[in-house]
Amino acid sequence: STWAPAVARLLPNKMSVSRIILLALVSLLVPVVTPQSISQIIQEYDHLDYMKVIKGGKFLTGINDPESDSGEYPMQEAEVKAFYIDTHPITNAHFWKFKEAKPRYVTTAERQGWSWVLKPFLAPAARDQARNVPEGTWWVPVKGAAWNKPEGLGSTVRDRLDHPVVHISMEDAKAFCTWTGKRLPTENEWEFAARGGLQGKIYPWGDRYQKNRTNLWQGKFPEGNTKVDHWEGTSPVDFYRAQNQFGLYDMLGNVWEWTSTRYYDRVVDRKLQEVMYVVKGGSFIDSREGHCNRIVRTAQRMGLQPDYTAQNVGFRCVRSAKAYWDLHGHRDLRRPFIGDNRPDPRVKRQPRHHKKDEL
Repeated sequence: STWAPAVARLLPNKMSVSRIILLALVSLLVPVVTPQSISQIIQEYDHLDYMKVIKGGKFLTGINDPESDSGEYPMQEAEVKAFYIDTHPITNAHFWKFKEAKPRYVTTAERQGWSWVLKPFLAPAARDQARNVPEGTWWVPVKGAAWNKPEGLGSTVRDRLDHPVVHISMEDAKAFCTWTGKRLPTENEWEFAARGGLQGKIYPWGDRYQKNRTNLWQGKFPEGNTKVDHWEGTSPVDFYRAQNQFGLYDMLGNVWEWTSTRYYDRVVDRKLQEVMYVVKGGSFIDSREGHCNRIVRTAQRMGLQPDYTAQNVGFRCVRSAKAYWDLHGHRDLRRPFIGDNRPDPRVKRQPRHHKKDEL
């Protein structure tokens, strides 16, 4: 009765004192949301950045398909030593973190000013660049397309930080691997890991194709994707469950992945061939039967020039395991590396006797 009339005279539009009190209480109860920086956001995707140790051994590479012209025929015996491999392809979030740590590094696509983008995926600002492309050609050299602008100017990766990074050349992949203390896998290491301990199977999970296990093109190419697998372009690297018994994701589909193995055409003299490197795994524009682009299977391979960048090419990293440690009781590596052979000193565990074949 003493202060309310005086306050009421000061309120705009004769707002009631009770309404002011109510608004004050609401402002106290509702938490203030502070906008996150991109550095804070990309930290939320660190759970996709861990490795698993692959014990290594002998296995059969390739496939028994004489009609294959990519070099996956005939099947051959190979052997790999123990190594660690990323469980997921490198994501946009992980590559963004690399660019923040190495701000002076310029990717191949950024340096040359363009990269290859599939015509149906062009950003609105880049569609004019497709006018001069011949009819029946679906790849467009788009100015400004790069890892952070996958469809050209006007596109962004902020809404797909858990998707695999693309428009990556072999030089870019090596630079990232060096920064993390890792390296690119050899073709044999990649294929051994993809097979998940199965010998001579078509897919990492067996010989029968299974739906919703990988991101491939379904329907008429290039403008009739039925999206049975829920995605038209790239998909989150953990959208589908692990593809093999090793617990590895996206070994087939989504994006091709660089390896450090030279690619040679088997019918041309090697001295006459240009320098190319093997990529593995297939991508979202490839298909199960090969009705568009490449047949997707574990042994499939393709050769690309080391400076090639496109909307469907990414990578993952490996690290040599000079000694096979199984301190966790399983094959996960969710801790920082303290050298190749030393366990994490912060973790106390009982000593374990290694079997002869593990040493």
